[in-house]
Amino acid sequence: MIRTLIFGAIAGYVGKKLYDEGKLQSFKDDVVTRFNDVKSDLADKSSDPTTGSASASPAVSTAY
Repeated sequence: MIRTLIFGAIAGYVGKKLYDEGKLQSFKDDVVTRFNDVKSDLADKSSDPTTGSASASPAVSTAY
């Protein structure tokens, strides 16, 4: 447990330092770009009439 706390403190310190220096901005931009690409791909697949919406979202049974 002590190791986890120490590692968390170090990771937090380093992360804050990188954030304050602005070095995480390119990482954030990359993540946002990838997310938007996947989101648009999913929107394209769900609007494509050949694939159908049933395969994109399978039915979930709540009966036990």
